[in-house]
Amino acid sequence: MIFYFTGTGNSRFVARRIAEATGQPFADITTYTKTMEKPGFTEPGVYVFVCPSYMSAPARAMTDFIEWAEFPSGIKAYFIVTCAASMGITPRVASELCGRKGFEFMGAAQIEMPQNYIALFTTKEVEENIDILEKAEIEIERLSGLINKGEKLECKKIGPVEYSFTKWVRDVYYKNFMKTTKFRATDKCISCRKCVEVCPLSNISMKDGKPSWGNKCTHCMACINRCPKDAIEYGKGSAGKPRYKGPEANLGK
Repeated sequence: MIFYFTGTGNSRFVARRIAEATGQPFADITTYTKTMEKPGFTEPGVYVFVCPSYMSAPARAMTDFIEWAEFPSGIKAYFIVTCAASMGITPRVASELCGRKGFEFMGAAQIEMPQNYIALFTTKEVEENIDILEKAEIEIERLSGLINKGEKLECKKIGPVEYSFTKWVRDVYYKNFMKTTKFRATDKCISCRKCVEVCPLSNISMKDGKPSWGNKCTHCMACINRCPKDAIEYGKGSAGKPRYKGPEANLGK
């Protein structure tokens, strides 16, 4: 089984490709988290968890889901993170999570995907993103082959200093910077509710015809990137930047 969490589609793209290569079904974890009906999975075997790397570790939406949901003890767990830079301490975070849940940790890997965090960075032009996605396809094929063979993924060991410092930075960022106060809708907003629909945490509602953000934001950038009118801004950081429309759009599929 392949589970994924995504904002702009990068991790869904990877999860779908792995599912196709391995013959496994794949599912969006927000199918369960939006309803808050605690799922209980009973099938033994291989489980693959695909999500973005936020602040050099798996997105908490995914790790929280794994902690919360019920899985059979002893499942073989693979972790794949999508990122524009590095997966950081993902191997250790995933390994410790597996220890708490009684999983067999089968390793972690990263797949470079286009930058989508336009609150701080600028995504590349469409042509450059296509090159990144084509390279990602090759890595997805390689990892899928290893998963099919039941082989563990090699990943570097994370030392105590790197782990402690990165975890501290991540915790500070989640607490102090993953806020919604800078999100706003401009006059280009047509009240289409697309942002409400695409928010994976159900954190957006409409008030007086404009989107209003709650306090559960994980900065996945779904709302700002997938707005059909580019009507959402994040402070001054997103002004004038191209929106990232997702890997399927960039590949023309």
